[in-house]
Amino acid sequence: MKKNDGEFSVPTRQSYVAIIMILFKTINIVFRQLIPVLVVILLGGSEKFDYILWVISGIALLSMIYAIVNFFRTYFYIQDDELVMHTGVFSHKKTIIPLERIQSVNFEQNIVHQIFDVLKLNIDTAGTEKNEFQFQAIDAQKAKRLREIIMAGKKVSTIASTNSYDENQPNKPAYKEILSLGFTDLLKIGLTENHIRSGGLIFVFFLWIYQNLQEAGLDVDEYSEEIPEWEWGINGIVLIVFVFLMISILISLGRTVIKYFDLQFLRFDNGFKIVSGIFTKKEVSAQDHKIQFISWSDNLLRKIIGYKNLKLHQTTASKANKSQLIQIPGCKVHHIQDVVDTIFDNKDINEIEVERVSFFYFKRFAMIWTGIITIVGLILLWFELYNQMWLLTGLVIMMIIGRFLSYRKIAYGHDGQLLVLKGGIFGDKNTILPLYKVQTVKIYETPFLRKKSLCTLILRTASGQITIPYLPSESVRNLGDFILYKIESTHRKWM
Repeated sequence: MKKNDGEFSVPTRQSYVAIIMILFKTINIVFRQLIPVLVVILLGGSEKFDYILWVISGIALLSMIYAIVNFFRTYFYIQDDELVMHTGVFSHKKTIIPLERIQSVNFEQNIVHQIFDVLKLNIDTAGTEKNEFQFQAIDAQKAKRLREIIMAGKKVSTIASTNSYDENQPNKPAYKEILSLGFTDLLKIGLTENHIRSGGLIFVFFLWIYQNLQEAGLDVDEYSEEIPEWEWGINGIVLIVFVFLMISILISLGRTVIKYFDLQFLRFDNGFKIVSGIFTKKEVSAQDHKIQFISWSDNLLRKIIGYKNLKLHQTTASKANKSQLIQIPGCKVHHIQDVVDTIFDNKDINEIEVERVSFFYFKRFAMIWTGIITIVGLILLWFELYNQMWLLTGLVIMMIIGRFLSYRKIAYGHDGQLLVLKGGIFGDKNTILPLYKVQTVKIYETPFLRKKSLCTLILRTASGQITIPYLPSESVRNLGDFILYKIESTHRKWM
């Protein structure tokens, strides 16, 4: 490694691989916009295809020029405990962030990154809606060194005195493995995924294609008339359902293997880190004081094999920033217990007494939907639509049963320090929230709830909200006042 690789007190550029990454990103955006146009031209005839090739070639050339200019106009350095970045192609932009404002430094590494041994670096700060800094490609060792310096809050003088990066430095964090997933584990997780969601992705994909073709001027309905009509018998419906289910399962398996390949869940001195991915390897970390609350859940199939999905909800710059939500699938009970003991100082959450929500949480839902299905059912009977009536009735009955199972599992409690929320329908869900992490307390009442002396409690944190429905109004107000007292009287670091 070169002598100056560890120094960031002087302007430093990204690796030359960044030119490739910027070029690919720019062309990818352009091509996604051109897909509907290309499809229309290919289906409509090839006489205009030569013009499209010229347009694409011109766009590719301009993109290449843009990537090169952007690379040479982008550099960064650390000065006076601040990270400074200069960038801009058509206009010059200078961004300055104090090191103490940086919330997280995360890595991504796709196939190209892995070939050239570079990392994509995402630096996130509080109060912004996106990553404040994003470096497309930095030498792997240099990127790790930069993260250590930023997260340790070192001064420039310390940086300037460091001439090289040593793997055996004493400030290098020591990692302890909590969980690692093998290929067999990934198959089990994929098979027990939410296949309805995967099926929904298929539907959304074809809907997106249909809408784009319609907007591009292609009459899709005219082409569909040329397709032979299908006899929709029982066997045909069963076949369609079977094919749809198989595709959904394959999508679930593929998404799981690609996203969580070679997953490692690690513990370091004051936080956690998860490394996973096959085509794009991501490395995301969360320090203990930035974790707002934790939750874990399972479904019916995962409960049988003993797997749970753990989520660490840490401080986010925006609710849309999913990279700040650390998900660890395939956890066993002892893995969850290790995390709980680590974050909450060996607190036994099973000793916290919990209370059930009001029965009206189920009763009102059942009454409303029973009324709806009665009215709709009579209308369907009037028009002799018996099959539709039975199908709709069955769906409503399933919804009411699901609501009842949900009611039986929802419970909450606190011990003055931690709030515990339980829930789920066929599976179980648990949430643990330190009370001092709450930012706002909202009490929601409708005329019906007010009449029954009930209300819904909403607790907002820096990483999302927790809702507890249908609680006695007096208990909620007392709990709300207590939480506000904990917020004002606790001086612990919450982010």
